[in-house]
Amino acid sequence: SAKWSTMGGIVGAVSGLFGRGGDNATMRVDVDRAVKNGEPIFVNYAPQGIDSQFALDFGFVDAITPSPGYALTLSIPEDDVNCFDKLDVLDVCGLGESPTFTLRAYQDPDPELRTFLRLLNCKGQDAFLLEALFRQTCWQLISEPLSAENEADCCASMTNGVAGALARYETRSLDEEKNALMQTPGSLTTREEIAVRVRLGEKSALIETASFFDVIASRLDKLEYYQERRLRSLNLLDEDGSSTYDPFKETMA
Repeated sequence: SAKWSTMGGIVGAVSGLFGRGGDNATMRVDVDRAVKNGEPIFVNYAPQGIDSQFALDFGFVDAITPSPGYALTLSIPEDDVNCFDKLDVLDVCGLGESPTFTLRAYQDPDPELRTFLRLLNCKGQDAFLLEALFRQTCWQLISEPLSAENEADCCASMTNGVAGALARYETRSLDEEKNALMQTPGSLTTREEIAVRVRLGEKSALIETASFFDVIASRLDKLEYYQERRLRSLNLLDEDGSSTYDPFKETMA
């Protein structure tokens, strides 16, 4: 695939590409096929990026194909009694101590975010999975619901976190941003329009995320948890969730 090489990192890329870098700004494009003279070259800015990232790094937001989202950075609290064990699990799975997850409007949250939330809220009887014996497999084991209490805590922590994030905006509603973008062209400066579009994208992603976890919280009794999965793997539960253990057969044996 094509490779862009620039001087000066992102700033150099923007400056060189749009001619604002003076004589010292340079850009070279390496391609893997023949390019005809005059053929247009297309730039794909951070395919997985979101509007706030585009605004911060490149100074624009694509109004035609927006990428609404919210960058959420989480970490294990230092006062968590299992803090060091949880950090070890994160180290094993390669996420680092403070991973950042992208919440996207109109998309379900990243499965790794849900796994991180289960790790974050792992405590009490569930904490046995944090023991060294499970260190290499813990992340995989909690990639599905751990327990009803844990899953409820995950949902609560996200809905409360979203409420706190939305409280930092002037209003929770999206009407203000939508109305601003429907004004007569030119009513907003370029910077104002970028800010409005970023704010609309962030709030949309947060609201969608809260709704997702509200739905999960409403159906906790419909989920299958670690203990059930473990018993089923040992053939101690049938497809209906009933025990296959027969004490009479054990006595006869």
